[in-house]
Amino acid sequence: MQSIGERLEEARKKKGISIREAADATKIRGDFLDFFEKDKFDIGIPDIYVRGFLSNYSKFLHIDPAKIITDYTSFKLGRSKISKRDRGELLGRLDIPSDTAPPSRENHEPELSSEQSQQEMQAPLGSYSSGGMESRSSGSGLVTESDSEVDYSLYWKLGFAVAAVFAVFILLVYVVWNVINKESPEINPELVDAPVIDTSGTQILQPAEEVIRLIASGAVNVLVIEKDSNTRLFSDPLAAGDEVEIRKRGPITIAFSDGKNLSYTKSGQTFSPGTDGLGRITVP
Repeated sequence: MQSIGERLEEARKKKGISIREAADATKIRGDFLDFFEKDKFDIGIPDIYVRGFLSNYSKFLHIDPAKIITDYTSFKLGRSKISKRDRGELLGRLDIPSDTAPPSRENHEPELSSEQSQQEMQAPLGSYSSGGMESRSSGSGLVTESDSEVDYSLYWKLGFAVAAVFAVFILLVYVVWNVINKESPEINPELVDAPVIDTSGTQILQPAEEVIRLIASGAVNVLVIEKDSNTRLFSDPLAAGDEVEIRKRGPITIAFSDGKNLSYTKSGQTFSPGTDGLGRITVP
Protein backbone atom coordinates (compact mmCIF):
# COMPACT_ATOMS: atom_id res chain seq x y z
CA MET A 1 0.00 0.00 0.00
CA GLN A 2 1.29 3.46 -0.88
CA SER A 3 2.31 5.82 1.90
CA ILE A 4 0.84 9.31 2.30
CA GLY A 5 3.87 10.93 0.67
CA GLU A 6 3.83 8.54 -2.30
CA ARG A 7 0.16 9.28 -2.99
CA LEU A 8 0.72 13.04 -2.80
CA GLU A 9 3.77 12.90 -5.07
CA GLU A 10 2.02 10.66 -7.62
CA ALA A 11 -1.06 12.91 -7.76
CA ARG A 12 1.10 16.04 -8.20
CA LYS A 13 3.11 14.49 -11.02
CA LYS A 14 -0.09 13.40 -12.76
CA LYS A 15 -1.15 17.05 -12.79
CA GLY A 16 2.22 17.88 -14.33
CA ILE A 17 3.19 20.58 -11.84
CA SER A 18 6.28 21.19 -9.72
CA ILE A 19 6.55 21.64 -5.96
CA ARG A 20 7.00 25.37 -6.50
CA GLU A 21 3.84 25.64 -8.61
CA ALA A 22 1.87 23.67 -6.02
CA ALA A 23 3.17 25.95 -3.26
CA ASP A 24 2.09 29.07 -5.18
CA ALA A 25 -1.38 27.61 -5.77
CA THR A 26 -2.02 26.40 -2.19
CA LYS A 27 -0.13 29.18 -0.35
CA ILE A 28 1.78 26.45 1.55
CA ARG A 29 5.56 26.66 1.77
CA GLY A 30 7.34 24.51 -0.79
CA ASP A 31 9.68 22.89 1.74
CA PHE A 32 6.63 21.75 3.75
CA LEU A 33 5.13 20.11 0.65
CA ASP A 34 8.46 18.44 -0.11
CA PHE A 35 8.63 17.06 3.46
CA PHE A 36 5.05 15.73 3.19
CA GLU A 37 5.87 13.86 -0.03
CA LYS A 38 8.82 12.27 1.79
CA ASP A 39 6.58 11.20 4.73
CA LYS A 40 8.29 13.69 7.03
CA PHE A 41 5.69 15.43 9.22
CA ASP A 42 7.81 16.69 12.15
CA ILE A 43 8.44 20.12 10.59
CA GLY A 44 8.47 22.24 13.73
CA ILE A 45 4.89 23.57 13.67
CA PRO A 46 1.82 22.58 15.77
CA ASP A 47 0.00 19.43 14.72
CA ILE A 48 -3.21 21.35 13.88
CA TYR A 49 -1.37 23.23 11.11
CA VAL A 50 0.15 20.01 9.72
CA ARG A 51 -3.36 18.55 9.47
CA GLY A 52 -4.70 21.71 7.84
CA PHE A 53 -1.88 21.81 5.27
CA LEU A 54 -2.37 18.11 4.45
CA SER A 55 -6.12 18.66 4.01
CA ASN A 56 -5.65 21.68 1.70
CA TYR A 57 -2.93 19.98 -0.34
CA SER A 58 -5.11 16.85 -0.74
CA LYS A 59 -8.04 18.95 -1.97
CA PHE A 60 -5.76 20.70 -4.47
CA LEU A 61 -4.55 17.31 -5.80
CA HIS A 62 -8.14 15.93 -5.87
CA ILE A 63 -7.40 13.33 -3.17
CA ASP A 64 -9.93 12.56 -0.42
CA PRO A 65 -8.66 14.76 2.48
CA ALA A 66 -10.52 12.68 5.09
CA LYS A 67 -8.59 9.56 4.03
CA ILE A 68 -5.28 11.42 4.14
CA ILE A 69 -5.98 12.79 7.67
CA THR A 70 -7.06 9.31 8.87
CA ASP A 71 -3.85 7.75 7.53
CA TYR A 72 -1.81 10.59 9.09
CA THR A 73 -3.41 9.93 12.50
CA SER A 74 -2.58 6.21 12.19
CA PHE A 75 0.98 7.11 11.18
CA LYS A 76 1.41 9.31 14.30
CA LEU A 77 0.05 6.61 16.61
CA GLY A 78 2.38 4.02 15.07
CA ARG A 79 5.42 6.30 15.53
CA SER A 80 4.46 6.87 19.17
CA LYS A 81 4.22 3.12 19.89
CA ILE A 82 7.56 2.42 18.16
CA SER A 83 9.27 5.19 20.18
CA LYS A 84 8.02 3.75 23.49
CA ARG A 85 9.08 0.22 22.49
CA ASP A 86 12.57 1.37 21.48
CA ARG A 87 13.08 3.11 24.83
CA GLY A 88 12.07 -0.09 26.62
CA GLU A 89 14.45 -2.17 24.54
CA LEU A 90 17.29 0.31 25.18
CA LEU A 91 16.93 0.02 28.95
CA GLY A 92 16.43 -3.75 28.67
CA ARG A 93 19.75 -4.18 26.89
CA LEU A 94 21.68 -2.46 29.69
CA ASP A 95 22.00 -5.65 31.76
CA ILE A 96 24.08 -5.83 34.90
CA PRO A 97 27.22 -7.77 34.01
CA SER A 98 27.94 -11.03 35.76
CA ASP A 99 31.10 -11.37 37.77
CA THR A 100 34.14 -11.55 35.57
CA ALA A 101 36.05 -14.77 35.61
CA PRO A 102 39.30 -14.77 37.58
CA PRO A 103 42.26 -13.87 35.37
CA SER A 104 44.31 -16.66 34.00
CA ARG A 105 47.19 -17.69 36.18
CA GLU A 106 49.01 -19.40 33.39
CA ASN A 107 52.77 -19.42 33.92
CA HIS A 108 52.24 -18.13 37.48
CA GLU A 109 50.90 -21.16 39.36
CA PRO A 110 51.35 -24.86 38.90
CA GLU A 111 48.24 -26.92 38.05
CA LEU A 112 45.94 -27.35 41.08
CA SER A 113 44.71 -30.68 42.26
CA SER A 114 41.03 -31.59 41.74
CA GLU A 115 40.22 -30.93 45.42
CA GLN A 116 41.90 -27.51 45.34
CA SER A 117 40.08 -26.61 42.08
CA GLN A 118 36.70 -27.49 43.63
CA GLN A 119 37.44 -25.33 46.68
CA GLU A 120 38.51 -22.48 44.36
CA MET A 121 35.18 -22.66 42.45
CA GLN A 122 33.15 -22.66 45.68
CA ALA A 123 34.86 -19.54 47.12
CA PRO A 124 32.33 -16.87 48.17
CA LEU A 125 31.71 -13.91 45.88
CA GLY A 126 32.95 -11.47 48.53
CA SER A 127 36.44 -12.87 48.22
CA TYR A 128 36.58 -11.56 44.61
CA SER A 129 34.94 -8.13 45.15
CA SER A 130 36.94 -4.91 45.08
CA GLY A 131 38.13 -3.95 48.56
CA GLY A 132 37.18 -7.32 50.08
CA MET A 133 39.91 -9.36 48.47
CA GLU A 134 42.86 -10.03 50.66
CA SER A 135 46.13 -11.40 49.45
CA ARG A 136 46.04 -15.10 50.05
CA SER A 137 48.81 -17.53 49.56
CA SER A 138 48.92 -21.27 49.24
CA GLY A 139 51.54 -23.78 48.65
CA SER A 140 51.04 -23.35 44.91
CA GLY A 141 51.05 -19.52 44.36
CA LEU A 142 49.76 -16.03 45.29
CA VAL A 143 46.59 -14.14 44.16
CA THR A 144 46.63 -10.33 44.66
CA GLU A 145 43.79 -7.79 44.86
CA SER A 146 44.52 -6.39 41.39
CA ASP A 147 44.02 -9.84 39.82
CA SER A 148 40.25 -9.81 40.64
CA GLU A 149 39.27 -6.13 40.18
CA VAL A 150 35.63 -5.72 39.06
CA ASP A 151 34.86 -3.63 35.94
CA TYR A 152 32.35 -0.91 36.90
CA SER A 153 32.24 0.86 33.50
CA LEU A 154 28.84 -0.61 32.60
CA TYR A 155 27.35 0.79 35.80
CA TRP A 156 28.52 4.26 34.73
CA LYS A 157 27.08 3.74 31.23
CA LEU A 158 23.73 2.79 32.72
CA GLY A 159 23.73 5.92 34.89
CA PHE A 160 24.63 8.18 31.95
CA ALA A 161 21.88 6.62 29.78
CA VAL A 162 19.20 7.20 32.43
CA ALA A 163 20.42 10.77 32.99
CA ALA A 164 20.37 11.50 29.24
CA VAL A 165 16.78 10.23 28.85
CA PHE A 166 15.66 12.34 31.81
CA ALA A 167 17.41 15.46 30.45
CA VAL A 168 15.75 15.05 27.02
CA PHE A 169 12.34 14.68 28.69
CA ILE A 170 12.82 17.86 30.75
CA LEU A 171 13.95 19.76 27.62
CA LEU A 172 10.87 18.69 25.67
CA VAL A 173 8.54 19.73 28.51
CA TYR A 174 10.27 23.14 28.69
CA VAL A 175 9.98 23.73 24.91
CA VAL A 176 6.29 22.70 24.78
CA TRP A 177 5.47 24.88 27.80
CA ASN A 178 7.10 27.93 26.20
CA VAL A 179 5.31 27.37 22.88
CA ILE A 180 1.91 27.08 24.59
CA ASN A 181 2.41 30.14 26.80
CA LYS A 182 4.15 32.37 24.27
CA GLU A 183 2.38 35.69 24.12
CA SER A 184 1.72 37.24 20.69
CA PRO A 185 1.14 40.97 20.01
CA GLU A 186 -2.45 42.21 20.20
CA ILE A 187 -4.32 43.10 17.00
CA ASN A 188 -4.98 46.71 17.98
CA PRO A 189 -3.57 48.40 21.11
CA GLU A 190 -6.70 50.57 21.28
CA LEU A 191 -8.87 47.54 22.02
CA VAL A 192 -9.10 46.93 25.76
CA ASP A 193 -10.75 44.29 27.90
CA ALA A 194 -14.51 44.72 28.34
CA PRO A 195 -15.33 46.30 31.71
CA VAL A 196 -16.83 44.17 34.48
CA ILE A 197 -20.32 45.36 35.37
CA ASP A 198 -21.26 45.30 39.05
CA THR A 199 -24.94 46.24 39.58
CA SER A 200 -25.38 45.02 43.16
CA GLY A 201 -22.06 46.00 44.68
CA THR A 202 -21.42 42.39 45.71
CA GLN A 203 -22.07 40.34 42.55
CA ILE A 204 -19.92 40.50 39.42
CA LEU A 205 -21.84 39.74 36.23
CA GLN A 206 -20.48 37.53 33.49
CA PRO A 207 -19.55 39.27 30.20
CA ALA A 208 -22.42 39.48 27.74
CA GLU A 209 -22.40 37.30 24.64
CA GLU A 210 -20.78 38.98 21.65
CA VAL A 211 -20.68 37.96 17.99
CA ILE A 212 -17.69 38.42 15.69
CA ARG A 213 -17.31 37.19 12.11
CA LEU A 214 -14.15 35.62 10.63
CA ILE A 215 -13.55 36.36 6.94
CA ALA A 216 -11.06 34.42 4.78
CA SER A 217 -9.56 36.06 1.69
CA GLY A 218 -7.46 32.97 0.94
CA ALA A 219 -6.67 29.50 2.30
CA VAL A 220 -6.01 29.66 6.05
CA ASN A 221 -6.30 27.32 9.07
CA VAL A 222 -7.97 28.89 12.11
CA LEU A 223 -8.27 27.89 15.79
CA VAL A 224 -10.44 29.98 18.18
CA ILE A 225 -10.33 29.42 21.98
CA GLU A 226 -12.32 31.30 24.62
CA LYS A 227 -9.73 32.31 27.22
CA ASP A 228 -11.87 32.46 30.41
CA SER A 229 -13.43 29.00 29.95
CA ASN A 230 -10.61 27.52 27.81
CA THR A 231 -13.32 26.34 25.38
CA ARG A 232 -12.55 25.66 21.72
CA LEU A 233 -15.11 27.68 19.71
CA PHE A 234 -13.82 26.88 16.20
CA SER A 235 -11.10 24.75 14.58
CA ASP A 236 -11.10 24.22 10.82
CA PRO A 237 -9.44 25.35 7.58
CA LEU A 238 -11.13 28.17 5.63
CA ALA A 239 -11.05 28.78 1.90
CA ALA A 240 -11.17 32.11 0.09
CA GLY A 241 -14.57 33.76 0.57
CA ASP A 242 -15.57 31.69 3.63
CA GLU A 243 -17.16 33.54 6.55
CA VAL A 244 -17.69 32.09 10.05
CA GLU A 245 -19.75 33.55 12.89
CA ILE A 246 -18.19 33.20 16.37
CA ARG A 247 -20.24 33.72 19.55
CA LYS A 248 -18.03 34.49 22.53
CA ARG A 249 -18.11 35.63 26.12
CA GLY A 250 -15.03 37.62 27.07
CA PRO A 251 -11.65 37.59 25.34
CA ILE A 252 -10.69 34.93 22.80
CA THR A 253 -7.44 33.76 21.21
CA ILE A 254 -7.31 33.28 17.42
CA ALA A 255 -4.43 31.19 16.02
CA PHE A 256 -3.92 31.14 12.25
CA SER A 257 -1.60 29.69 9.60
CA ASP A 258 -1.46 32.74 7.30
CA GLY A 259 -2.40 36.16 8.74
CA LYS A 260 -2.66 37.94 5.40
CA ASN A 261 -5.60 35.72 4.41
CA LEU A 262 -7.68 36.41 7.55
CA SER A 263 -9.69 39.35 8.94
CA TYR A 264 -12.60 39.71 11.34
CA THR A 265 -15.43 42.14 12.04
CA LYS A 266 -16.41 43.34 15.50
CA SER A 267 -18.95 46.02 16.44
CA GLY A 268 -19.28 46.96 12.77
CA GLN A 269 -15.51 47.45 12.27
CA THR A 270 -13.11 45.21 10.33
CA PHE A 271 -9.67 44.26 11.69
CA SER A 272 -6.77 42.16 10.40
CA PRO A 273 -3.80 40.58 12.24
CA GLY A 274 -1.37 42.78 10.35
CA THR A 275 1.18 39.95 9.94
CA ASP A 276 1.94 37.23 7.39
CA GLY A 277 2.45 33.55 8.12
CA LEU A 278 1.83 31.73 11.40
CA GLY A 279 0.68 33.69 14.43
CA ARG A 280 -2.04 34.30 16.98
CA ILE A 281 -3.93 37.26 18.37
CA THR A 282 -6.15 38.03 21.35
CA VAL A 283 -9.52 39.70 20.77
CA PRO A 284 -11.10 41.28 23.89
